[in-house]
Amino acid sequence: MPRFTPLLTFFAASLVTVTALAATPVELHVSPAGKQGASGTQTDPLPSLQDAISAIKALPTDKKADGVTVLLSGGIYNLPEGVILDSSCSGTSNAPTTIAPEQGAVPVLTAGRPVSGAQLEPVADPSLLDRIDPAAKDHICQIDLAKLGVPIIAPFPEVFDGDWRPLMLVQGTNALPISRWPKGEYGFTTMKSVTDNGDKTHGGTFVYRDDRPLRWQKALADGQLWLRGFWRVPWVINGAQVKAIDTNACTITFMKDVGGGIGSKYKKDAQGRRCGDGTEAWCVVNLPEEISAPGEWAIDFKRRIVLLWPPDGVTPQNPILLAANKNPLITLDNASHINIKGLHFLGSLGDAVQIKGGEQNLVAGCDVSHVARTGISLLGGIHHRAISNDIRETGASGIAAAGGSKAKLEPTGHEILNNDVSRAANDFPEPAIQIGIGGASQILKDAVGIRVAHNRIHDSANAGVRFGGADNLFELNEVYRIGLNSGDLGGFYGYCGFTGFGNVIRNNFVHHSMNGNAFYLDDGTSGVTVSGNVAYKCNLGVLMGGGHYNRFLNNIIVDCPVGIHLDDRGVSRKYTLDDKRLGGDVKSVNPDQSPWKEKHPELASLVSGVETTVPKSDEVIGNLVINCPKPFDYPKPENAGGILQKDNSTAGSLSEFVDAENFDFTVKPGSSLIASIVGFPPIPFQQIGLQADEYRKNIPPRDMKLLKEGDTTKRKFSSSTDIEASNKK
Repeated sequence: MPRFTPLLTFFAASLVTVTALAATPVELHVSPAGKQGASGTQTDPLPSLQDAISAIKALPTDKKADGVTVLLSGGIYNLPEGVILDSSCSGTSNAPTTIAPEQGAVPVLTAGRPVSGAQLEPVADPSLLDRIDPAAKDHICQIDLAKLGVPIIAPFPEVFDGDWRPLMLVQGTNALPISRWPKGEYGFTTMKSVTDNGDKTHGGTFVYRDDRPLRWQKALADGQLWLRGFWRVPWVINGAQVKAIDTNACTITFMKDVGGGIGSKYKKDAQGRRCGDGTEAWCVVNLPEEISAPGEWAIDFKRRIVLLWPPDGVTPQNPILLAANKNPLITLDNASHINIKGLHFLGSLGDAVQIKGGEQNLVAGCDVSHVARTGISLLGGIHHRAISNDIRETGASGIAAAGGSKAKLEPTGHEILNNDVSRAANDFPEPAIQIGIGGASQILKDAVGIRVAHNRIHDSANAGVRFGGADNLFELNEVYRIGLNSGDLGGFYGYCGFTGFGNVIRNNFVHHSMNGNAFYLDDGTSGVTVSGNVAYKCNLGVLMGGGHYNRFLNNIIVDCPVGIHLDDRGVSRKYTLDDKRLGGDVKSVNPDQSPWKEKHPELASLVSGVETTVPKSDEVIGNLVINCPKPFDYPKPENAGGILQKDNSTAGSLSEFVDAENFDFTVKPGSSLIASIVGFPPIPFQQIGLQADEYRKNIPPRDMKLLKEGDTTKRKFSSSTDIEASNKK
């Protein structure tokens, strides 16, 4: 037998070699300079990402099982219709399909069509040229959308709360702003008063403040004059087409009711009519008359042209990218085990990346900016991850995730980790991170078992994180400078109804957001635990609006006008099971049946009785509230019996912390104040926010000057105003 050993060794080695060769992953190289019909090697790259996806689909199943890597060289990849990877592109858990840059390359994926040179034409229509401000007239060019191959773009409707950005124009790393007045992304004037709220039969009429509308008469005559505004409440913005301008009465009348009428819901005259409170903000958008600086533009829907004051430096090598897409740049449609790593997404009217269904997909280390919708969407499927991405300048949320079954408490297992999300929700009143699906009148249901951790969320128009569903975990996130263009929102805003059980918000830091509440459980949200968090310089530290079985434990709240507010709005608003929103949601999960009756028996207990309007079984225990003029705000005594309050402290000062001046709220070792609260656990403050990992090598510093000196009250609104109005009914 020993004489066969060398031969056996040879065959064994040969088998290993053959197996290794058979398991060699496929590499496909792509370059904007590639040629049609290329082989996809490094020296003969494919010309587009779509060609690479077609090549993946054409591979035999056994080759795909070995893994496929698509490597993109540097340059701009134009995807005007986006690309879709379906189940035929899936990898495996051991050999995923990966799309990533070549080493050291910066590939930029965009929906934008390049515009430069001869495509910037002189304005052909004298009537349009006559409408332009004389100081801008010599600078304005036009872009013929038909010549550029852009499909017909429908004009804005008479009333709209969705898309108001008909195109996305980007040059370099900057989006070019659609024209508006007043100037600036948060530029608004206000209505002086309201003369007619409007209703389902006609549009409202309001008095404007100055003579600017005199410039808009020709746009009105052309049927292309629209305003956007917070017409009724400061968290809903609508667009509306103008029907008439009366320059003698200084009034503007809309074509159609904006929904609920115009004029603040909180200001009524002696006859009960909403006359406006003088703070309802509005602006005009997309007018040639308001183009007054380089980069500004407006679209003429009828003539199919864009009027533009071109910015400096437009060349074929540095063109304007004009996007008119609706599809995401990359869609994973029931595909699984696909990794998207290190790509740059720039300029899109749709999402940058949208994942629908499938399992174990990853988006990591990507740079996403200037998309009019959501940066990264994880919609259904299981165990998708968004890790260490930089996402900024989005029209809607930076990241959105949904999945799992609330009725069956089946988790989706998505993870949103270590992302830097900033300047989100520039176009819509959306949170920077959205967990669950639903609008203002719907409970956010489809979110179970999602973890949101170590993210930095900042400088955004609306909420930080808005969530629904059940059994989700929000931990170790930093949120600051939110609510810059909206109101009645939170660093963490729960809209879960009575079925929010198992949602946990722990060890987060929310700060410098005086137009927001740090931790806000709205409209009957129940079953949430808020523990070990730090709130600093927010409007309210904690706000609970009529919920049950919520637990507020061991939080530190500093320099907020109100520390912890729990109210009984369920009484005046009739939060019963007859409420279509709340009652319908409870019925959908069957609280007295498995798995709810075992995992969250409190819900069955809550709804088994007849009383669901007065707070029941809420706990406020072991919280430290420092320098808050109103530390605690509870319902009147007859409605506060269901709130357990104990071991809370209002003593102490900023000296309790390592470096509060520079926003390090690590509790000093040996703090007697913390020791006085029984069982107060240490808050791992240094672990909050962004962390270095394989995709994020360096942590960008905060803008300390902006934090210390910046204004976060641009759209100032106290959420207590809304409940006070309800209680007066």
